Amino acid sequence: MNRLFIVSFAAAALPLCSCGEDESAGQPADPGEQHVMELVLLDSIGVELGDSNYVFGSIEGLGYTPDGNIAVLDRISADIRLYSPEGEFIRRVGGRGEGPGEMHNPLALFIFPDGRLGALDPWRSGLQLYTSEGEYLGLGMEVMNNVHLLPEVVDDSSFVSMKTEFIMEGGSAPRIAVFLGLFRMSVDPDVTYWREEMVIDLSTAANLAQKYLMGVSFAVDTLNGTVFVAPFNGTEYLINRYSLEGEYLGCMETESETVPLTEEEIRIEEEFVSQRLSSLEGGDPDYNVHITDPITYRLPIIELETGPDGNLWARRGTEDEPFFDVWSPEGERLGSVVMPGVGADTRSWEFEVCRDGILAWDTDPDLFQKVYMIGAAEVGQEP
Repeated sequence: MNRLFIVSFAAAALPLCSCGEDESAGQPADPGEQHVMELVLLDSIGVELGDSNYVFGSIEGLGYTPDGNIAVLDRISADIRLYSPEGEFIRRVGGRGEGPGEMHNPLALFIFPDGRLGALDPWRSGLQLYTSEGEYLGLGMEVMNNVHLLPEVVDDSSFVSMKTEFIMEGGSAPRIAVFLGLFRMSVDPDVTYWREEMVIDLSTAANLAQKYLMGVSFAVDTLNGTVFVAPFNGTEYLINRYSLEGEYLGCMETESETVPLTEEEIRIEEEFVSQRLSSLEGGDPDYNVHITDPITYRLPIIELETGPDGNLWARRGTEDEPFFDVWSPEGERLGSVVMPGVGADTRSWEFEVCRDGILAWDTDPDLFQKVYMIGAAEVGQEP
């Protein structure tokens, strides 16, 4: 497979409209005027049976390392696997066990700019750190409960992540706070960008998780020092921008149609949320929660990614196949990225847009998981 260098959006920004009273956001122009980039599937890593180095149990994160290899965290085998840019297996890092550097239930992958790798495993006391060659470095951050979720590395000593906080005050019903913050290898955040608080009980735990843990998307633009957050906002398309220091920079919004979910789609989503919450608890058979108030429509935004040029890719949940709106770091809508011909099953894909290429994996596959290696080719433009 050829190495991929992502095409930048150089087209002029589209006209702006109001976002709240004083802020601005891009609106779509005539589709014929938009800059469009098309994604194509180049290759994949993963088999159902055979060489165990290519069999995945549950992918919890992936990305390109600074030296251009592909790192994949697998929760079932409790290891980080490294592959060449062409998809050839290189080595395993960590592994299931109780010894130094071994893991039990890793939930998140860290790839640091200096080449170190990390896996967050609360059952092994926290963030396990390794060199790029797989040598165990020790514990980088202690955390054994209430773990950081979906971390995005900012630099060699900080990251942005979702987290929860339980609030117990005398005479009041217990509450839970869900928030997004900047962490400097710490349990508590240095900066909080977004936060929601609500009363909680066991009967509503899965409902809250679906809306405020799995229904919120965010991305970090380290090039320009910007954090993008798409909060759970019903059927409205809204993305807030913040500086890394926490200053609110405005929002981007545009029109989005309301697409109802079918009964079968609602059932599949309920099963996925229940299984995901169970996996976060290490598969505890006594942890049994169910959605009682499901979301009945497709979310307008289901994923945010940032390209190497700092542009934001916002994936629309209303589309069957991958469709990303592309926004400049300043909040101007530039065009779109599409991946036609791959089918509606890709609605459960997660993407990772990196300097060296684009990767994806299916979070809820029918058969078995693969790592998809994706390329880009402009359409409607001169080569």
